[in-house]
Amino acid sequence: QVDRAAAFDRAVAVTPGIDRFCSSAAWVVAAHHALMGEREPWIGTVDDGWIALARAQRPGGRYLEPLELAWGLACPLIGPDPAVVVEGLVAGLATDAAWDLALLAGITTGGAHHRALRAALRPGWRIGVGPTTERFVASLDGGVDGFLARRSRNFRKAIRADVRTAAAAGLVFAPVEVTPATADACLARVIAIEARSWKGQAGVGVDQGPMREFYQHMIAPLAACGRARLLVATVDDRDVAFIFGGVFAGEYRGLQFSHDVAYRHIGLGNVAQLDH
Repeated sequence: QVDRAAAFDRAVAVTPGIDRFCSSAAWVVAAHHALMGEREPWIGTVDDGWIALARAQRPGGRYLEPLELAWGLACPLIGPDPAVVVEGLVAGLATDAAWDLALLAGITTGGAHHRALRAALRPGWRIGVGPTTERFVASLDGGVDGFLARRSRNFRKAIRADVRTAAAAGLVFAPVEVTPATADACLARVIAIEARSWKGQAGVGVDQGPMREFYQHMIAPLAACGRARLLVATVDDRDVAFIFGGVFAGEYRGLQFSHDVAYRHIGLGNVAQLDH
């Protein structure tokens, strides 16, 4: 399974026009197990590529859908040539009668995958475009100084004030190495902080329910390949804030950040990201 996940991720890294982190094995496998309910994997390989779907029975019929459809960020059509992968998908769909609707997420309207799908439609098949999921990407060219130079004057002024306030409150930010041996302990620190956050107190945090299971599934594979990133803020050696993310194919993906409600007057989200 580890070798298969590594091969899948190598294909993800060279797939054009997708959210690579959210299409990678760590994300989609965790989502499939923790967030999507009972389903049967429907996974195939093509030349240099993969088709990563699951079979589900939904109120609207028999669905084929991405392994992650909670946010619709994961593209299930993986490989350097979208046309080749789409050809493999269409061939598989044509020989499988046990589906009524195929949902494909993580695809940009007008992009290479979308064009290939429209070109490959068979007689009687229809394609429609669903709602859009937005994601925000920031360039880190030029490091922190370059990033701040591209922000507004008011943003730079506010974040400098937050940094001073955090320092005056005694907050110390430090990276935490997440390894296979420490992964469970690292997640326990995150969960303990989240439980004291407004999200945890409102019952919508990652310290409970399916989202906790999602990160429990994800942190081990990220740790195994050295791609997890964790920063924890302490006051007098007591954990009060965290920011957790991962890296893939040269990009950093922020996953979760939170803090003790006692420090909500400080813009700890921005400060933590700046230190991270």
